Amino acid sequence: MTLLIAFFLLFLVLYPFYVIHKQIRGSREPIERTPAEWGAEYEDISFTTADGVTLRGWWIEGSSERAVLLLHGKAGSRNGFHTGIFDLGAWYHARGYNVMMVDLRAHGESGGRYVYFGVREHADMLGWLEKIDPVGKHRWILHGFSMGAVTAMMMAEKRPGDFLKVVAHAPWIDFGRVVRQELWKRASVPPAAYPLIRRIAHLFFGQDFEKADNKERCKKLCGQEILYIRESEDELLPVYHWHLLKRLCPSAKVVTFEGIGHVEAFKTFPHLYTEILEKEGL
Repeated sequence: MTLLIAFFLLFLVLYPFYVIHKQIRGSREPIERTPAEWGAEYEDISFTTADGVTLRGWWIEGSSERAVLLLHGKAGSRNGFHTGIFDLGAWYHARGYNVMMVDLRAHGESGGRYVYFGVREHADMLGWLEKIDPVGKHRWILHGFSMGAVTAMMMAEKRPGDFLKVVAHAPWIDFGRVVRQELWKRASVPPAAYPLIRRIAHLFFGQDFEKADNKERCKKLCGQEILYIRESEDELLPVYHWHLLKRLCPSAKVVTFEGIGHVEAFKTFPHLYTEILEKEGL
């Protein structure tokens, strides 16, 4: 009996570490398509982050000064099979944009072991943009999906006025609520354990859940050129997040796609999606 109790206590101690590790590790979606499919010339680019992680991506030169940085979400890549981000890049390029498509850290062909929910990723991207466009030649748009959308919002917060527009497709607003929801759904960890999970994630994995939260950020960004896109059947981000966004920023522009789930809008309704972007002047 003593041994069983000891094993049970050991399980209670180690299980949170296992759960956190599983949820923050990266994803290696293979890169199987290139912009050569668009008939475009492209450059393989790379960047080494402040903490020594090598990131990889593409630079596809356009015919204007406009440029777009496309940011995939967690478990995605610049090929973005779930979101269709690769085909969205083709749409932007056809409209004359210079297109920058990247694998965020711990994704695709980029290095790194863990994701940081935008906290480190946004600094990575700001550093990379300085390398790509050191004299500010281009007029930049940021277009991100889920974690990529949060990354874009963090970039806009850090460099207000540097970007013409942010398209934030399905960013979370209340990060703590998302974590509690997903811990219960994926690992049967009760919401009451969230403070412990947050502390372990911070102490042992370098995570900062407070900085990943978007509530204060949405207030700060209110009035900037941001288009929010959501799906009505998004189980990861139920309508609570969007009601909260409207409370935090009543003027927030939100477009809703009905009957589909998380980040499925472009793949499901590409023509409607791009019509909306065109109306936004993109």
